[in-house]
Amino acid sequence: MNNKRFYLAALLLVMLIVGAAGALPVYGNTSSPSISEGRPLPSFKMNMTLSPEMMQYLGLEAGPEFTLSQIRSKIVVIEVLSALCEDCHKNAPQVNKLFNIISNDPELNPNVKMMGIAVGNDAKMVAAYKDTYKVKFPIVTDPKEDINKLLGNVATPTIIMVDSKGMVLFIHGGEIDDMDMILGAIRTFISKK
Repeated sequence: MNNKRFYLAALLLVMLIVGAAGALPVYGNTSSPSISEGRPLPSFKMNMTLSPEMMQYLGLEAGPEFTLSQIRSKIVVIEVLSALCEDCHKNAPQVNKLFNIISNDPELNPNVKMMGIAVGNDAKMVAAYKDTYKVKFPIVTDPKEDINKLLGNVATPTIIMVDSKGMVLFIHGGEIDDMDMILGAIRTFISKK
């Protein structure tokens, strides 16, 4: 009889955990984005919560909000991330490496900018994430996930590469496992612009 009670209690616990998990936000590489390569990215505005150095990096003027079209570059590489996402934590060194390669390449540096969109995160969470993982590129907050909803609830982490007109050139979901592939895509699109 004790084994039967234990089994039922364990089953009930599993059901409660699974049911609770369905009510929580999903972070990690769990689904493919609904945006697609070769189509325009939905238009959205981001709050201007960036430091003067980050605004200068993106070529932005002061203001309450900005859009991707205001960033002065041929290509913008966006990482959709969350400070709560374990895969994003694992991916941070790779994304930092990508940023450093772009920043130190004389052809890529003036033509490619990187930024992050932190899904479900406020400014304090983003600051802690940037400090913990030594992130040097700008990250904007998306605390109510308004931007991510426009993108079709993209899983974290996801890299989205767009041109100056907002056309999606490339999407990579999950951790970066092939840096050469990502850099190759960037170089290919820069050579066409």
